[in-house]
Amino acid sequence: MSPDGITLNLLTGELQTVLLPGRVERIYQPKKQEIILMIRSSGQNQRLLLSAKADSASLHLTTQEKKNPLSPPQFCMVLRKYLEGSRLTAIKQVGLDRIIQLTFNRLAGSGEFKDLLLIIEIMGKHSNIILVNPESNQIIDGIRRYSHALSRYREVLPGRPYLSPPAQNKVHPLELNEDRFIELILNNPLDIPLAKVLFSVIEGLGPVLAREISVRAGLDPILRLEYCGAHELQSLWQVLQDTIFPLLRGENSEPTIIFNEKEPTACAPIMLTQYQDFRNVRSETANEMLDLFYTAQLDLNKFQQIRNHLTHVIKGELNHRNKKLLNLEQDMAEANEALKLRMWGDTIFAHLHRIKPGAQEVTLPNIYEPEGPHLKIKLSPTMTASQNAQNFFRKYNKARDSLNIIEKNEQKTAAEIRYLNSIKIGLDHADALSELEEIQSELEDAGYLHTKEKKKQKKKAQRKEVPQVKQVISQDGFTILIGKNNKQNDYLTMQLAKNDDYWLHVKDSAGAHVVIKCSPGQDVPPSTLEEAAGLAAYFSDGRLSTKVPVDCTKRKNVSKPAGAQLGFVIYKNYETFYVAPKAP
Repeated sequence: MSPDGITLNLLTGELQTVLLPGRVERIYQPKKQEIILMIRSSGQNQRLLLSAKADSASLHLTTQEKKNPLSPPQFCMVLRKYLEGSRLTAIKQVGLDRIIQLTFNRLAGSGEFKDLLLIIEIMGKHSNIILVNPESNQIIDGIRRYSHALSRYREVLPGRPYLSPPAQNKVHPLELNEDRFIELILNNPLDIPLAKVLFSVIEGLGPVLAREISVRAGLDPILRLEYCGAHELQSLWQVLQDTIFPLLRGENSEPTIIFNEKEPTACAPIMLTQYQDFRNVRSETANEMLDLFYTAQLDLNKFQQIRNHLTHVIKGELNHRNKKLLNLEQDMAEANEALKLRMWGDTIFAHLHRIKPGAQEVTLPNIYEPEGPHLKIKLSPTMTASQNAQNFFRKYNKARDSLNIIEKNEQKTAAEIRYLNSIKIGLDHADALSELEEIQSELEDAGYLHTKEKKKQKKKAQRKEVPQVKQVISQDGFTILIGKNNKQNDYLTMQLAKNDDYWLHVKDSAGAHVVIKCSPGQDVPPSTLEEAAGLAAYFSDGRLSTKVPVDCTKRKNVSKPAGAQLGFVIYKNYETFYVAPKAP
C-alpha cells in the first residue's frame, strides 16, 4: 500500500516545516529501490526515506536504521556526486498527485549555484526516483531505468528529456461545488461501484479514503451508481466537505493505522470507521504514521520469512530423522532375527554325527525345546558341519554387537526427534520476531543451522539478551510465567523461578514450562492451578485436544541433567491434572 495524494499533501507540509532549509550530509541506498537522505536542519539530523518499491512506494521521515551495502549502487553514487553537501530549498507536491519534487541548490563546476530536482513518483509498480536538471529538463539518472522497449510513453535514461507520468484527468476537491461534484459523479457508467467512482473522479483520493467517504455517508462502498439518487449524492458531498476539505487546510488530521491483529492493513490521515472490528493506532504526524506502518509491514514480512525458513529446516530435519529411525527399527528387527543363529550352531554341535558331508539342509531336534518342532537348518555344502556351526556363531556375535550400536543410535535419534518437536512447538506458538530469533539462535547452537552472521556474533562475544517470557495474571491475581520456546523454558525454570514457585508441564510431551509465582508457604487456589495447567496444555502439541494431562510440582523438585539439551528437565513428587487447553 502506498500513500494517497491527500496523505502526501499533509506529509509535504510537515516536511517543509521540519527540513527547510536543510543540508544533505550523507546519502545511502540500503535496498535496490530505497534511498535515505541524511539532512541536517535546525541543528538536528533527519533521516528522509525515499522508496520506489512497488508495494511500499513512499516518502517520509524515518527513525529506522537500515544496513547499507559495502559497495554503493550506481544511482547512489550519482546522488552523492550531485547532492551531497547541497541545500534542500523546496519540497513541492504536484497538485494532489502522488508526485513530490525536492529542490536542491548546489555550487556547480562553473562556480554558480544551480538547482537540481529529485522527483519521487509514487505510482505502484511504476514508482521511480529521478534526478533531473531543471534548466535543460534532462534526466541525470533514475533509480529505475527503462527505454521505449518497456514504455511507449517515455524513457527514463540519462540524457533523455523528463516527461511527467500521464495525467489522470481528475478534479482537485477545492475546485468543486456541489453541482459540479454531482455532475462529475453522474458522468460515469452506472454499473460502477460508488467508491470506485469517487476514486476515479477526485484527485488525491485513494481507495481507502474513497471507501471511507462512502461509509461515513451511510452507503455501501460497493453500491453501484445506478442505485444512488439525489439524497445519496448530497450525503457524499457533505462528507467530502467535512473530512477532506479540512485536511487540505491543514486541519482535523488524525493519522491512523489499522491493524488486523499484528498485520498493518491500512493507514489514512483520518480515523477509519470502515474497520470497526480492527485495532486503531493513532500517530501524531503523517510522517510518523507512514514510518510505523511500513516498519510494521517490514517486520511482519521478515517474521513470515524467518518462520517459513525455520519451519522448512525443522521439517527437513524431522523427516530425515524419522526415516533414520525407521531404518534403525528395520536393522533392529534383522539383528534380532540373526540372534537365532546361536541356537542353530549349538544344535549342529549337539548332532554332528547326524550331518552328512556336503549336505545343503538338515532337520534336527531343537535342544532348547525338545518337545517343540524340529529345526530346519540350511547349510553350506562346501563346509563341514563344524565349520557351518562356527559360521553361525560368527554371524551371531556380529548381530549381537550390531544390536548394541543400533539401540544406542535408536535412543539418540528418538531423543533428537523429541528435541526437534519441542522446537517446532515453540515455533508454532511464536508471535514476535524476538522469539523467532531465539529459536534461530538455538538451531544454530545445536548445529542445525549454519550462518555467517552467527559466526561473526560468536567472534564478537556479544552479551546474550535475556529471553522475554510471557506473563499472565490469573483470575486470583497470581503471576503466571510461560516459556514459549526452549531458551525461554531454560531461563524461566533454571534462573527465574524460585524453589517455592509452582512448576507445570504437559505430561510426557513437548511444551511450555509454566511457573506460578508465589511466596514461601503461600497457598495457590485450585482455580489458578487449573488456569496455569490450561496454559501449559495450550502451549504444547496437545493444544487441539479436549483434555490434556499436565504435571504440577514445586520448582525445587525440578532439575536439569548435566549436558541435557535446552528445555529438557526431570522432576519428581508431582501431581497430574487433566485439563482443557486454555489460551492466554
